[in-house]
Amino acid sequence: MARQDYLYQQAPAAETPKKARTRPEWTRQGWFRLLAIVMMAELFTPFLVWPLRFPRAVLGVVEVATALVVFVAFAYMLREDKIPRAVLVIAGLTLIWSLAPLIEGQSLLATAWGWWGLFKYPLLGLFAYLVQGWPPDFARWFFRFCIGLLIFQIVVQLIMLAVGFPIGDSLAGTFGQKGVMQFTMLVFFVVTLGLGHWLATYERKTLLLVLVLGLLGSTLNATKFYLIGVGLLAAATLVVHLIRGGQIRQLFIYIILLAGAAAIFIPIYNSYLVNTMGLRPLQEFLEVETIERYIFTDGTGSNDTTYNIGRGLAVTYAWQQIQRDWTTTLFGFGIGTRSQSELLGIRGSVLQEDIYGVGTTTLGTWIQEIGVVGLVVFLVINLWIIGKLFRYARTTNDPYRATLAYGLILFTMFWPLWQWYHKAWTAGAMMSLYWIAIGYTFHLIYAPGRRRVAAARRRANRID
Repeated sequence: MARQDYLYQQAPAAETPKKARTRPEWTRQGWFRLLAIVMMAELFTPFLVWPLRFPRAVLGVVEVATALVVFVAFAYMLREDKIPRAVLVIAGLTLIWSLAPLIEGQSLLATAWGWWGLFKYPLLGLFAYLVQGWPPDFARWFFRFCIGLLIFQIVVQLIMLAVGFPIGDSLAGTFGQKGVMQFTMLVFFVVTLGLGHWLATYERKTLLLVLVLGLLGSTLNATKFYLIGVGLLAAATLVVHLIRGGQIRQLFIYIILLAGAAAIFIPIYNSYLVNTMGLRPLQEFLEVETIERYIFTDGTGSNDTTYNIGRGLAVTYAWQQIQRDWTTTLFGFGIGTRSQSELLGIRGSVLQEDIYGVGTTTLGTWIQEIGVVGLVVFLVINLWIIGKLFRYARTTNDPYRATLAYGLILFTMFWPLWQWYHKAWTAGAMMSLYWIAIGYTFHLIYAPGRRRVAAARRRANRID
């Protein structure tokens, strides 16, 4: 099936149910308030620390709010006597990757903190999965909220620029000093939703708005990777579109057309724009020496003494570290060995002896903590998630639910890139939105099965 049924419908969309339109009815519910507290904490506590100069202790509000949500989720599971399989997976992974550091003398607190950093956002998704009161049009509301949030962040950027903050890593909306990582990951998440909306509806105006917003925000904080990332996401979107429609042969036609366009554009750019406007030739951005100097740098930042090692060096250094023996290569040093908390005074056992401190990416950290086997498990879980989302996106008749599914597919496909590019697993606002969307969508996927089981239990009780 190349398209969902709603793509053929010429009549206006069905009127939103009255219950769904009455926002206070569900926004006053406990589950929504808990998630809203988490999002508010993720969005605004960094801004309180910088530039408003509140003590860094206020960042603990994020952990407390998330812990409260997780506590409520487990309390619900105990009350209903229902343990989702995701909890069993987390328990198994915890058992495998927590034993080694504890045996080798790492403190229980450091291991617990590493576990919390690894699983707190998936557990937030588990809470979203367990929510029973999702309104019928939540997918539409969530999509619009994400776009509105990006607009809000860009407005904050412009205000900061107007009052004298320079363009750079700290011009990142409400994400505080050097909050470019948080901002960039939010941008890419919203871009994937925009591309997902195009896959679901072929509506181009919203996609164009999202791309322009992302370009503006990324320009204000000098994120050079934005165009590359969007290009890769667009290519993946095209592949998903062709596979969905059974038009894989056309993929080669698109590749030839893109190659031809590049062959025409590059000479024109280098012969005209470079000479008339003084721009750098494109080939300078592709020089091996320039790329290696950027990716494998091991220098310190200009404003601090923390090593900001290059993304390539982060991976190669991590790989060298786990070559101690085969067990370490396969399973890493264990959970929490490269984690730290300045507020709690916690520092993992491997991190204590590391010459580069915390200046590494999530991928570099994970290679050392969970090894090759852990990374393979992560990829397998992502493939399973993508498969489930793809089947749901092709069958749902709601365009906004399909938007979320396709957007999540695209973002999940690029987890290796996000992990290599940044400390993506700690990008709180994006991670909260991503896992809430995952939990909500999987709630929709498994809802029919839960209703059948409940109906069977009721029939059995009546017979008894």
